[in-house]
Amino acid sequence: MKQEPVASLPERLRLGTRDLHAQTERTGAMADLLAGRLALPGYCAMLRNLHAIYAALESGLLHQPPRAAVLQLNAGPLHRTAALAADLTALHGAPWRTELPLHPAAQAYAQRLQALSLAQSPALVAHVYVRYLGDLHGGQILKRLVARSLGLQGASGTRFYDFGDDAQVLALRQGLRLALGALVLDTADCETVVAEARWAFLQHQQIFTELAALGQP
Repeated sequence: MKQEPVASLPERLRLGTRDLHAQTERTGAMADLLAGRLALPGYCAMLRNLHAIYAALESGLLHQPPRAAVLQLNAGPLHRTAALAADLTALHGAPWRTELPLHPAAQAYAQRLQALSLAQSPALVAHVYVRYLGDLHGGQILKRLVARSLGLQGASGTRFYDFGDDAQVLALRQGLRLALGALVLDTADCETVVAEARWAFLQHQQIFTELAALGQP
């Protein structure tokens, strides 16, 4: 009997999270952002909470064993912590770290990333998939949407979405997928990574719900 080929990790992740991906886009502050109705204070609050997540993720990745090329690729142009800090300074001002609060769901997310890093868990790779591939796909649409809805000019305030020109974005996207596919993981580890990616989407939904509550009386 002919055996079906085993799906690559990126394909497993895509199939295992596509329902949650769609739900997340329709949740709270993200739904407001996509509809062009998220005001500047709410957008800055979102960036502040994402900054904490990226800071934990990128610090954690730097301290992982060289499991595969995905970690080396991530060490360069994919990092978003500095870009988020630049956007927050441009849009809110230098005191953003003290004036913009972290919400409980974002704090829990950062703590989870730190725990995965300390355990050198392969599950950390799930967050590379959820965050960076999302940035390289939908983030490019968000760049234009944010600039238009907030009346931004030039690159100021949208550096978070800037990975270079279209060719560079495509190369990064393809390189990241190849690197994820090259990870040497057994079946149990793959299942762990997919489960972690599902958790990440659910936690993003909680973050966006908490952020949306800021604008409610």
